Amino acid sequence: MSRLRRLGLAWALAGLAAGSVAASAQPAPAPAPSAYQSKLADLERRYTFWSFREYPSSATDAGIHTYDMLLADYSAKAQAAQMVQLRHFRTELVALQPPAGASPHERVDYLLVRANLEGDWWGRAVLRGVQRNPSLYEGECANGIFSLIKREYASDEVRVRAAIARLNACPRVLSQGRANLTETVPAFAQIASDDIRDGDALYTTSLDVIAKNVPAAERVQLAQAQAVALSALHAYRTWLDANRSRFHAPFSVGTKEYEWYLRRVLLLPFGAREIATIGRTELARDRALEVWETARDAQMPAASPAPTFSSNAEFLAYYERSLQTIISFIGSHQILDIPSYIGPFHIVEVPKALAATYPGGFMNPPPMFSSDPQGFYFVPDFSPSNQSFFVQQARQSVLPLLGHEGIPGHFLQFSEAYHNPDFIRHVQGDGVFAEGWAFYGEEMLMRTGLYDDNPGARVQVIHLMRHRATRVGVDVGLATGEKTLPAAIAYFMQNAGIDDDTARGEATRFAMDPGQAIDYLIGKTQIETLIGLVHDRQGSAFSLRGFHDQLLSYGTVPYSTIRYEWLGDDTWLRPVLEPLAPREF
Repeated sequence: MSRLRRLGLAWALAGLAAGSVAASAQPAPAPAPSAYQSKLADLERRYTFWSFREYPSSATDAGIHTYDMLLADYSAKAQAAQMVQLRHFRTELVALQPPAGASPHERVDYLLVRANLEGDWWGRAVLRGVQRNPSLYEGECANGIFSLIKREYASDEVRVRAAIARLNACPRVLSQGRANLTETVPAFAQIASDDIRDGDALYTTSLDVIAKNVPAAERVQLAQAQAVALSALHAYRTWLDANRSRFHAPFSVGTKEYEWYLRRVLLLPFGAREIATIGRTELARDRALEVWETARDAQMPAASPAPTFSSNAEFLAYYERSLQTIISFIGSHQILDIPSYIGPFHIVEVPKALAATYPGGFMNPPPMFSSDPQGFYFVPDFSPSNQSFFVQQARQSVLPLLGHEGIPGHFLQFSEAYHNPDFIRHVQGDGVFAEGWAFYGEEMLMRTGLYDDNPGARVQVIHLMRHRATRVGVDVGLATGEKTLPAAIAYFMQNAGIDDDTARGEATRFAMDPGQAIDYLIGKTQIETLIGLVHDRQGSAFSLRGFHDQLLSYGTVPYSTIRYEWLGDDTWLRPVLEPLAPREF
């Protein structure tokens, strides 16, 4: 990530219908901004950079290094001031409701700004992580350090100085957590405790590597700051463990608030029941696909054994070659265009200090506001000792993983989005689009022939389809309160074919962030709907490459807005239109 009705209905019937002709005639909107759109962009720009100032670790991740020596302020005074400012932004947006004659692009930009402001409010007022989630505070310390070390954006000395300042700020953040956590969810406390237990190396080993060549006096300061931060973190964990029996707050947000989030923030046309039905239907299909694939493979020659590697260099070189295999296939099969500005996608090993936190690896795209085009995929240790579910999947083939995280998946998609000239589109981070696109790519590459001679890749793709379908039932059940956490874990294990540790970890984190686990399947389903609609519209002029290129041109935005802008079809937007004004808060 996070990333119009009764009053809006008149706007929808008149404005959207009138705009549909223009949207159909020009599906790739790139006009010069109007005075109205410039006002929207100015509001979004001020809101975005205000948010980065309030949350410095996010700013570092985005390539803004003004606040690298700071951590967020969770004091009651700071939180109250932030809500006041958020209300000011909301008041400004009320006055910027789309005028008669606004273009489809302008109307969508308004909805995107509204979704951002309302999503911010929802996180504060409904999720209430400040009061409910201990991971917020230890995560602020961890992310503050991780954002400094994962990309070499400045000299080691500059980054070490920033790390010293952030390490020394950790006790203040954790102290604020103790004061704020009045509605602590027990399972969230357990996750925070486990993260602290496994996280010391992030603050020591990883930082020591970048401090190796800095002046001795700064190494001394770093060691002192490391001791200060670790002492505070361990004390915070002790406090959480000692008070576990006193934590009784529920994790569910309830059906009403969940569905409000789906429609107003994610701009989805579906309610909880519809989303659950999509998940169950897809799960049944995926189970059948597994059976068919097993029957197919039984009639085929035995698959080649998974490759083994004598050194890390050989292992990483294999990944690099595999990425080139995907890129060559994309070109030869005209899957999509790879713009010339796309930078290198480096394959590097997960630092040992981060292996416990990221056992399946992770992707680091180019920063949102940086000229550095590089992306990184931190691949996990593939030794037999790593039994992570995702590592076991990748052992069958690394191609689906690279397609999801790299090209044509997240790395390519975010790189294109960050080149969008519309500031509002540039900063959008709709999870349904991002994860839906990456997940769609897994099966799309399989169906277009990349894995015809790779049964391990096909098995992996289908198993992960089953996994993502199961996630939908878990997310809906936990968010609405229809499933307890133990029931969600059992459902996960039974239907996704995963181990207890993976199921427990995923289910608990999904409870912290309702609406995230549906991103994959719901986004993929919407793309599949769009491709059929566009194919019907274009007929013999349709091309898969043209469809994909056009889809990516809109930025990381909800598919409901793309259907409207591209096809002049407001079917998915109508359920999110009323009221047009942002919620009062």
